[in-house]
Amino acid sequence: MGAVLNVDLPQAPPALRRGSPRLHDLAYAYLKGLLLGGGLDPGDRISSESVGRALAVSRAPVSDAIRRLTVEGLLEVLPQVGCRVVTPVPAEVADFYEIFGATEGVVARFAAERRSPAEAAAFAGLCAALASDTGLPGDADARFVELRQRNRRRYENLHALARSPLSTGIGETFWDRSDFYLRVSFGGRGLPAYVRAGHAAFARAVVAGDGHAAEQATRRYLVRLGHDVAALLRRQG
Repeated sequence: MGAVLNVDLPQAPPALRRGSPRLHDLAYAYLKGLLLGGGLDPGDRISSESVGRALAVSRAPVSDAIRRLTVEGLLEVLPQVGCRVVTPVPAEVADFYEIFGATEGVVARFAAERRSPAEAAAFAGLCAALASDTGLPGDADARFVELRQRNRRRYENLHALARSPLSTGIGETFWDRSDFYLRVSFGGRGLPAYVRAGHAAFARAVVAGDGHAAEQATRRYLVRLGHDVAALLRRQG
């Protein structure tokens, strides 16, 4: 992917406007959608004016959205110029997944230890549905977005079972950054088979109430994924 100076931004889809009534949230959801789903690539430059024109909003909500995404590690501000999409550093990406794996591993352990029998049965059913190929789009980009949304549902339910509100806010930022790294590194290609196996392993452990196994399975596949993402980024230069 080659970086674009002052990338031409698309109009916001009507559904996004309906789902984000506050202008600050609209600008944030719009930019995050382009970062995670495609449209903004590492090194691409944008300005608050160009985003404002695409959304027909003033600079204030756009500046707030850019600030939030900068804090989350997806954008970086260029003084007197605007901002650009971050370019992931492979070594830092590997470190990120080490931390991500450790954090989500603890959440998986909490979930296994704290879920009720009824919640375990519901979680098993949800994970089986999310792992099914039924309903997956044929287009590679649309398929990636659908799988990202399914994975988000899996982790949202995992955090709900963990009954740890503190972890949910932390997890949101981790999920977004991971989705960005996966899109940039794997592109339209499917993720390795061990990712699906890792999902199945930690789901089984949560259902069985085995906190140690849930933690280890989650951590293992995320750390491995981080090394693969870093290796792909190195090859991309």
